[in-house]
Amino acid sequence: MRHKLTLTNTIPFKELSELLRKLEFRAVFDKNGKKAKPYENVKFSLAKVLPNKLMSDHPLVVHNGVKKQLFSPQPTLYQNQLEIIKTVDQFLKRKGMRVNKLKGAIEYDWQGRDTYHMLPPIIEKHTYYLKDGFIDLDKMTHCFDELYVKDSADKLHRIADRYLKDFHIDEVSAVREMDVFHSNAALINYGLRHNGKHDFYIVCDGMHRIDYSIETLNEPIDVILVESGKTNLVPYYAFPMPYHPTIRLSSKQSEKMYPRIERDKVHLFNDFLKKVLHYDWSGADLNVSRLRSNI
Repeated sequence: MRHKLTLTNTIPFKELSELLRKLEFRAVFDKNGKKAKPYENVKFSLAKVLPNKLMSDHPLVVHNGVKKQLFSPQPTLYQNQLEIIKTVDQFLKRKGMRVNKLKGAIEYDWQGRDTYHMLPPIIEKHTYYLKDGFIDLDKMTHCFDELYVKDSADKLHRIADRYLKDFHIDEVSAVREMDVFHSNAALINYGLRHNGKHDFYIVCDGMHRIDYSIETLNEPIDVILVESGKTNLVPYYAFPMPYHPTIRLSSKQSEKMYPRIERDKVHLFNDFLKKVLHYDWSGADLNVSRLRSNI
């Protein structure tokens, strides 16, 4: 089946950076109840991700000549998403461009679907404090100073308090005291010898683009590196995990065929709050997350 794609716009890196600053959290607010912006005061730069040479290796992030291990919170890859990336790459190739060599964003129309944006994958550099290999959750709570979540009664709760009081789940039920963190958060260990600050370079957006580049093309891919600026980055919504092994499925729908898949992302927050740290791209006028299979 031949798909008709039309290139409608290109967005240079500097302009793209300003758009990304408008991106909002899905449901994290400031003290006035306004959605907070994770990238408002960060530093953006271009970097590369290099393919791993050996099975025991992990992809590397290269920035200013320094190589760092790449982590991912998302172990699952979907073949239908990779087919979409391949289709867009073949289209871009005819335009003298490639998915793995974007320095800014492109906007394209996919006939019969919608108009979409594609940008370089986003890698966030997070610094977490470790205590005997465990993330120091008490220190992490300070990263949420002046940030709030809302309960079903529309009441704001300060995340940095960690243990939220009388959090309404619906119009009737409320939890008297609730830890914001996932129940497994205190169990994840990165090595007993590791203490103090440790940097994690985490794939925030673009796992399928990275996989297509390093596995199918076996080539480096240009990425956007996000680092703390005037303020620290808010912790990512899921825990950083080694890039490999990955799980490969035909589609999101096919997960229902494998109800006992034992490896999946581990969210930072508990089940009531686990999606509040997701990003809402519409605030940045970027349509990057709606391109899915027609199934």
